[in-house]
Amino acid sequence: MKSKIIIPFLALGHGINDLLAGYFLGCLAAGSGDITRIGLSLLLYNLLAFGGQYPVAIWLERIGQHQKMISGAFLLNLGAAVLFFSIPSLAVVMAGIASAIYHVAGGSVCASRDKALPIGLFAAPGVAGLIAGGYLAWEQYQLQWPLVSICILFIVVIQFIGIPNMVASQSSRDQPVTSPGIHLDKHDLIMILLLLVISLRSAVWNIFQLLHDQQYDWLLAIALAAFAGKILGGWLADRVGWKTYTWLSMTAAAPLIHFFRNELLLFCIGIGLLQSGIPATTALLIRSVNGKKERGIALSFGAAIILGALIMVIPQAILSASLLLPVGLLAGMFLLFWVTDRKKLLH
Repeated sequence: MKSKIIIPFLALGHGINDLLAGYFLGCLAAGSGDITRIGLSLLLYNLLAFGGQYPVAIWLERIGQHQKMISGAFLLNLGAAVLFFSIPSLAVVMAGIASAIYHVAGGSVCASRDKALPIGLFAAPGVAGLIAGGYLAWEQYQLQWPLVSICILFIVVIQFIGIPNMVASQSSRDQPVTSPGIHLDKHDLIMILLLLVISLRSAVWNIFQLLHDQQYDWLLAIALAAFAGKILGGWLADRVGWKTYTWLSMTAAAPLIHFFRNELLLFCIGIGLLQSGIPATTALLIRSVNGKKERGIALSFGAAIILGALIMVIPQAILSASLLLPVGLLAGMFLLFWVTDRKKLLH
């Protein structure tokens, strides 16, 4: 019975974790006119929460204490909630570290069944929680002590549920993972990351713009599209094939997100398609690193988002005025796919 509620419970924790982060960042944005301070806080959080995932993955592979790491993440969230209104900079640091730990530890537990659907179930509440937290902060709801109570309750409940440790022997980790119909090489890995970066760059930028313009009706629609997309995408990917679904969803999402940012329905379809490809993409990345679930999760949930954010450093005027970047990345992606297929035919 306990095993059946682990994934829904960890998915709920993901939503709470991201809601807390969204609330912190939303409070900073709503309560401070200092754009530099807001930008630095956002940058610091993202560097820790997403950039910190790969080091956490390496560490977690060695110790295998998933339950302790998840509990530790929520202890950090608890501390962040207590300290936020007195020492906000420290709270942001704690929340960023907690997020990196929770994404890798919780995500790798949910990915242990070698299916895309559990990954989608875990990932689904993330964007919804982040947007909900930002909205509640902007509306000036006082959530500090409710969040403290929720974190304490989560830590207590997790002790009764019990999260399995998944540390494997070195010999089993060194053996390549194979599966019928799935053949991945370095070209596939680069292709998957490129697809993620192309779509995430536009998605992150457009969501930031919506926050700036206070278009909360759009944000609600985006949250619902992301939530449904991840669950449906995980289910479909397990049936049509991870690689096939990744190609279909990501290539359809990229132009919708980039070119139809002012059309709510088409933009939300693009967001839904982008998010629906995340479970399959994550499963493929895990396969590409020989079944090391922690590293695969970190590459999908962390590295790709950081890369997408880095591309945002390029002046937006250049990106808006020229189709060179999206067209060039898409052309490179298809070239890699063609080269990969030729290699398979020659071997």
